[in-house]
Amino acid sequence: MHPLTKWVIDKIEKEYKDDVALLIGIKGHSTDGDEHGEIFDYFVPATERGNELSETFIIDGVGHDLYPRSWERLENSVNLNDMPIVLDKATILYSRNEADTKRFEECKKRLHENLCNDTFVYGKALECMDKALEIYRSMIFEEKLYRVRSEADCIHEWLSRALAYLNHTYTESAIYSESQAYDKDEKSRIYSCPEMKNVPQDFFTNAQKLLESDDVEVLQKTVFALLKSTRSFILEHKPEASPAEDSADGSSKKDESKVDYQGLADWYQELSLTWRRLRYFCQNNMVEKAYTDACYLQEEFLYIAQEYKVQEFNLLDSFDKNNLSLLSDRANLLEITIQKILAEHGVKINSYSSVEDFFAKRS
Repeated sequence: MHPLTKWVIDKIEKEYKDDVALLIGIKGHSTDGDEHGEIFDYFVPATERGNELSETFIIDGVGHDLYPRSWERLENSVNLNDMPIVLDKATILYSRNEADTKRFEECKKRLHENLCNDTFVYGKALECMDKALEIYRSMIFEEKLYRVRSEADCIHEWLSRALAYLNHTYTESAIYSESQAYDKDEKSRIYSCPEMKNVPQDFFTNAQKLLESDDVEVLQKTVFALLKSTRSFILEHKPEASPAEDSADGSSKKDESKVDYQGLADWYQELSLTWRRLRYFCQNNMVEKAYTDACYLQEEFLYIAQEYKVQEFNLLDSFDKNNLSLLSDRANLLEITIQKILAEHGVKINSYSSVEDFFAKRS
């Protein structure tokens, strides 16, 4: 046992025996043999007083940070919202009791279960993609090289995380090369556990350009290429339908018994006025208003494709400011399609020919 590890354990046992649950070391978390991480990385406080054990200091040029990581924060690691390595590569150096040990090992087990869950990691990959796009929105307006380089690395780190999750592993740093991605050497894995076998074409080629270029415009274009290819790659790896959703011939089939077609009818009845308004704008060549309503309707089509399991309808490809009849015709066709879907599933549209008809049928 390293003298510093023994020093911390002795301090816990003498001063914080009821206040600290665990002392944790992290394997593969050192540089140049400094044993940083293996000596200790963090502790899990059991009480508020336990946080007082926290201390930072430097010995022979090596910084040591004895810091608290709560059970709540460990749950974030379980759910890939914080560093997975603090669980995955963890070694228990001290435990207050068997219950604390068991709780910690259970966290590590659930982390591995999440990493093996296709649906779970797909969702986390999408979240990483959103984070990358958020940074990109500011990077495209930057003109200073050092700022662009910094933001490009942040973006590439989020993309690397997304791809690592899809490969059922993780990384806390940007991955720039195949040798870095496939490296199985524990000593090379500070903050990462790559083994990223499956990545978009040209991912590492573009990543290398980030290291080679000192041109702001080239860096911005390269980041765009990385974003575009990674986004497509993520969407291509959306989890397949479960066996219960597969038809006898092996093709994917949606579970129509679970679709709320009455809800779809309510949606149509609410949106029917938008169709009527869109027809009016098209007939009267009111381009701006027609386009606005068409965009609104297109967003609603994307919504019902997810909510009610209908096909994804394409309206906006028909927009031509010089010929709005194309848009009107397409909107009419899609409206008829919605009506047919409802009729096929025995759902009656709550529609009346006039106010008199409305009152007559409700008297």
